[in-house]
Amino acid sequence: MNCRCIGSLLAMAFLALGLFASTARAQEGGKTLLYGRGADSTNLDPHDIDDGESVKVANQLYEGLVTYAEDGPAIVPCLATDWKVSEEGTRWEFHLRPGVLFHDGSPFDAEAVVFNFRRILDEKHPHRYDAKFPYASSYGGIADLTALDTLTVVFKLKSPSAVFLPNLAMFSAYLVSPKALQEKKEEFPFNPVGTGPFTFERWDRDEKIVLAANPKYWGGRPACDRVVFRKIGENSVRFQLLKDGQLHIMDGVNFVDLDAVQADPKLSLLQVPGMNFSYLAMNTRRAPFDDPLVRKAVAHAVDRRKILKLALRGYGETGPNPIPPTVWGYDKGIPEYAYDPALAKECLRKAGKADGFKLRLWAMPNPRPYMPEPKKVAQILQADLKEVGIDVTIHSPEWQSYLDSLKRGEHELGIMGWITDNGDPDNFFYPLLDPDNAVAGNALNISFYGNPELHKINLLAQGQLDPEKRLLLYQRAQQMVHEDCPILPLAYLPEFAATTRTVKGYRLHPVGLVRLAPVKLE
Repeated sequence: MNCRCIGSLLAMAFLALGLFASTARAQEGGKTLLYGRGADSTNLDPHDIDDGESVKVANQLYEGLVTYAEDGPAIVPCLATDWKVSEEGTRWEFHLRPGVLFHDGSPFDAEAVVFNFRRILDEKHPHRYDAKFPYASSYGGIADLTALDTLTVVFKLKSPSAVFLPNLAMFSAYLVSPKALQEKKEEFPFNPVGTGPFTFERWDRDEKIVLAANPKYWGGRPACDRVVFRKIGENSVRFQLLKDGQLHIMDGVNFVDLDAVQADPKLSLLQVPGMNFSYLAMNTRRAPFDDPLVRKAVAHAVDRRKILKLALRGYGETGPNPIPPTVWGYDKGIPEYAYDPALAKECLRKAGKADGFKLRLWAMPNPRPYMPEPKKVAQILQADLKEVGIDVTIHSPEWQSYLDSLKRGEHELGIMGWITDNGDPDNFFYPLLDPDNAVAGNALNISFYGNPELHKINLLAQGQLDPEKRLLLYQRAQQMVHEDCPILPLAYLPEFAATTRTVKGYRLHPVGLVRLAPVKLE
């Protein structure tokens, strides 16, 4: 056995010992919930995050004016108890929940709401501290907002919006303590303060985040005293620790392990239809992917059925569109790019690339719900592209560096995925494919696709209140993206998680929302 293997086994042993000690302490108190995940958070300022691992923790610490129903993306009250909209659709009045406190004891009120949204909207706000706020464009339709009194806030929109309320439910509209932000300044992302069911206790970077139950939570004290989010990069290691009782919940279950979860009397398997997709982003600002013929060559070179069979164990499905079939508006009439190496070579010949070329394929280093085994997917892509003369080297830097590099546009090809934040088609087309979100250094649109016609469609669809007319717009958008091929959808997947049978009250949510306040441990 080589030194690297011995080192890996020792690391796993020490990790297991640490987790066992945590479990022993949890069993003594009986109320520490251990959640295993594949990567650490990047920061915990909800206005400045866009990665799922940060959102999982933020969901426990913060809240917005509205939120999602327990079983789907329907909008229900949260920090606002009710709201009304003017007949012309541009004035929204929200009535706030009385008696709510931020974790630092400061009051949640209308002035706090105004402070938060001014921070989101104003790039020169004194309490942005050089943060990039990747979702700020989602709130660009707000013309102004005012605190009418302590518990009433009014938003004035530039024009009617079909996405204003769904966007308010997203994590990027969670409300932070103005007092804490002013006191902690640049350190706030690592010392978060919200109104949520849990308060921040400790962050051991690249290892764990510890949260404590909020005894003054307006919704009632959580069932567990603490939640520990542990980073355990390998799905298989996480699964073993779950079986050994050293975790209570794990996400990122390898598909090969699903049968084992169901067969184990100590474990439970959770599953919901996913509102997600994984995709291959082709950087349209970098040669050779500035040529649509080269992009189509890649689309024809990739055998997505093989990915589904070998890397995803037959779970999920493939399709042509940058929204999953579980999201309304999905157009079943658009054909997939067929797996056809000969046609891929012909596209390369027409593009003047008959001799092929070399490039790096950026592959995420850790599992994600839409991509449980990214290494296997990358290897399949590498082999398929080699068949048509594209020589690929796989590049997998650590997670934060990976995200930052793709946002800057340093990649030629990159594997990525998306879980909807609100269940609306706009939440796919606008962040992932609109030029507004293709600013290097802060891009969510990592294909850097800049079609001005799609931009017009996105804006029209955001302002269109008639669902049938919105549907027609999104059908046109799907046709346009399919023709230009800036991204290649790889798969749409259901969402899975595994728990011990001691866990009660945990539910998966279609938009990937992790809610731990109701969870009890028997």
